[in-house]
Amino acid sequence: MFFLDHRTYCINSLGDSLSQLGHSLALQSSWSPEEVEAGIRIFKPNILITVGYNRPLFNRFSRKVHELCSKYKLFHLYWATEDIINHFSWSLPYVKDSKPDLVWTIHKDCIKKYEALGIPALYFNFGLNPRIFPAKKKNEAETFDISLVCATHLFKETYRFQSFQDLLFPLVKAGIDTNIWGYGWKKDSKLIKETFGHTIPKKWLRGHLLYGETASVYRKSKIVLGVQNSEEQVTQRTFEILGSGGFMIASRTKALSSMFKDKVEIVLSSSPTETVELVNYYINRPDIRYEIGCNGRKRVLEDYTYLSNLKRIWPDTELLIEKKLMALS
Repeated sequence: MFFLDHRTYCINSLGDSLSQLGHSLALQSSWSPEEVEAGIRIFKPNILITVGYNRPLFNRFSRKVHELCSKYKLFHLYWATEDIINHFSWSLPYVKDSKPDLVWTIHKDCIKKYEALGIPALYFNFGLNPRIFPAKKKNEAETFDISLVCATHLFKETYRFQSFQDLLFPLVKAGIDTNIWGYGWKKDSKLIKETFGHTIPKKWLRGHLLYGETASVYRKSKIVLGVQNSEEQVTQRTFEILGSGGFMIASRTKALSSMFKDKVEIVLSSSPTETVELVNYYINRPDIRYEIGCNGRKRVLEDYTYLSNLKRIWPDTELLIEKKLMALS
């Protein structure tokens, strides 16, 4: 397999999980066309993988990918991690340009949209890679009271706006210190003030956090806020926070309510007032937080790991791969 991506959150989630399933991966993080093609010639893969929205990929390689797959007889697998929110603006244009042989989508409703284009599609959601996110220990030092790890992503109005309103800004209004990591918080400060009516205290902003360091923050936080982008989907960080044994207060969405037990594996909030009440209740109850965190991790390990997701869809994926490679031989 030839994994055309440079982002650690892709390589250490899907990439590492594919290796656990027994596949050999060549990781290509260069965006030089000559180096990409040289990598294909050297490693001689039969599958090329691309993921989500990646600016270099979209700007330089959307058509080049199809050319390379045709030239070197590669099966192109695309994981559409921006569905359904950015399906029409990102996923669909890329698919039309790159013409993958199979799309894995994180939203079931998009399957028929790809099939209408004559492209097979399977449901493959985010999950947890336990090798990257070890469990929180019983007496692990909790350095942070409340943490939020996410970029602003205010370029398009989605449920994320409501999630911020319910989870983060009541804490801003109440002056409850929160540690915030991620892109956009300084850059979007004016937009944040205009949109939400509040200014994030500068001392709360901790800048960019490397993907490999997020697990440590989740384990060392008393409470982690679980901002969501949609009422019908869950974010990748949801599985990673819960999978780390972190105690998470998240928006009460249809998806989360159906997947996890409230106040048993996760804690859900429906309003700004409820968020403040929940924070005040749980912040000084470490034993309850740890128990809920352990329950959340157990649930994720049982049903929501990348490895279990891959095992579920790999037989159908393998049939499509074998069919194309046999036709090309």
